[in-house]
Amino acid sequence: MNNQINKSGSIAILGIGIEGRALADYFEKHGYKDVTLCDQKKALNEYAEFKLQTGESAFDRLDRFEYIFRSPGIHMNHPELKKARETGSKITSATKLFFDICPCPIIGITGTKGKGTLSTLIYKILKNGGKDIYLGGNIGESPFDFIDQLNENSIVVLELSSFQLQDLKKSPHIAVVLNTVSEHLDYHKDIEEYLSAKESIVRYQTKQDVAVANFDYPYHLRYLTLTPAEKFLVSVKKEVGDGAYVENDKIISVRHWKKEKICGIKEVGLIGPHNLENIMPAVTIAKHLKIPTDIIKKTIIEFKGLPHRLEFIRKVDKISYYNDSFSTTPETCIAAIQSFTEPIVLIAGGSEKHSDYSKLAKVIVHRPNLKTVVLMGETADKIEEAINIVNDKALKNRSIPLNIVHAKNYGEAFFAARVNGEKNGVVLLSPASASFDMFENYKKRGEAFRKWVESL
Repeated sequence: MNNQINKSGSIAILGIGIEGRALADYFEKHGYKDVTLCDQKKALNEYAEFKLQTGESAFDRLDRFEYIFRSPGIHMNHPELKKARETGSKITSATKLFFDICPCPIIGITGTKGKGTLSTLIYKILKNGGKDIYLGGNIGESPFDFIDQLNENSIVVLELSSFQLQDLKKSPHIAVVLNTVSEHLDYHKDIEEYLSAKESIVRYQTKQDVAVANFDYPYHLRYLTLTPAEKFLVSVKKEVGDGAYVENDKIISVRHWKKEKICGIKEVGLIGPHNLENIMPAVTIAKHLKIPTDIIKKTIIEFKGLPHRLEFIRKVDKISYYNDSFSTTPETCIAAIQSFTEPIVLIAGGSEKHSDYSKLAKVIVHRPNLKTVVLMGETADKIEEAINIVNDKALKNRSIPLNIVHAKNYGEAFFAARVNGEKNGVVLLSPASASFDMFENYKKRGEAFRKWVESL
């Protein structure tokens, strides 16, 4: 779809979350005359200036609209969207429109985990380097909140999910593909559809663009072969060509085969070895954009991460409490567990995303400092079953038996974790599951955890 939308044409916005609300405000500000907001779950009473379709009939008769903007959570093959497409409606999204009208370069970040942390770190480095930089996406702000402030000298950093990329026909000027593992199989029909959905992050790039990928994940080849852009690699396991890697506890940048130490690993502000995967693409992009090394280093040292991502809350009775509510996959929970050598009590479980918990179970069983697992929610039994399938010998040979506790609700889970916590140890909320069985989203879950800790 081109960037010219008829201002008198009929427009429907499906799903009024952060992105939908910002898009609606943009249309109102710019004089679009016929906009209808459609949401199956929200009353939208505060949007009286728009036409509204809510409840069970929210997506009825979509074929009467000329343009339909779907939110990331609404599948592009939703039955009502398919009907509308067949009758000539133009199905699009806020992401597609932003790519059409954005006047400046876009840095796009995708991957199963780490998108928000990397996007924010890049933003902070470039901001400290004097760039006119903006940050948007699932991180919490829609790019339509700042679209009118942009000019050709600006730079936008966008966190992009598979939902947003799936039908995108343009690629960012600088694209980063982080780790890519099994995820969102409650939305995508299989892993192949999930991997394919992310391909547009690089598919439409030119030779003047840049692509960065993680060498340590086999899928990096899938994406890099799709783009003619200048290519950079990062790795925590081995030396790479142009890009960044870890060597002798130091982060090394490589540009035109010239090596430069950025900082030592022990200087990094982010907790956990997995966060090195986020730091190295940020270093690579910053060096490409000619940000001075001292600014890159200072920012990496000062940046402590985002709320709900291995967020230290406080220490009470010599027990440290960490909020990793953003962990909605087994992989992110594994990364959190591996970030600590202290005795751990893990709180896990939540709503179903059809994840495979076998690798997480092995880490739990073979991690001697993980003493207690408190399970709750829809996935509790599935996680325990995966633990029990792990070699019985490994379970029996633990120096301290693994203690598994089931909790009926969040308060009970927190109490069980506190009771089982050890002095100089850690209570870690890292659910490895979505939050929707108990909470509106991961943020609400993390805020509840923070309130429990702060009440001690």
